[in-house]
Amino acid sequence: MRLEEIMTAPVLTITSELSVADAAKRMRANDVGSLVVVRKGVVEGIITSWDVAVGCVGAGEDPSMSPILLHMSSPVHTAHPDTDVVEAARVMSQRRISRLPVVDEDGKPVGIATFSNISRVMQQLASDIFSGWDRTPVSVTINRDL
Repeated sequence: MRLEEIMTAPVLTITSELSVADAAKRMRANDVGSLVVVRKGVVEGIITSWDVAVGCVGAGEDPSMSPILLHMSSPVHTAHPDTDVVEAARVMSQRRISRLPVVDEDGKPVGIATFSNISRVMQQLASDIFSGWDRTPVSVTINRDL
């Protein structure tokens, strides 16, 4: 299975010169926990609700005066739509990230794969595989005379 089959699209974006408050408002309005930061249409970074709450507000900064550029994660690891879901999960696990922007060949965002997207697919896959197994108890006779 490939990322293009499970990713959330379109991806919500924002530019790095806007404020952290602008990012928080956009996240709230769209009920998401992150925004892909773009410059000239190409992925520059990612800002998450954690970056807003802990990195900005928790540090005593004014979100309306703080540019996203100072609080986003960059560089950001990306993947392509044809990336295998298991490979994406492996990368996310190794890098300890829960969101993976999906980009086209020009680096423009086309979607985002999240830990939630991938875990739902893995759960369904496991369910599909194991639902066919017969769970009827089997009686076994042991011959002790051998």
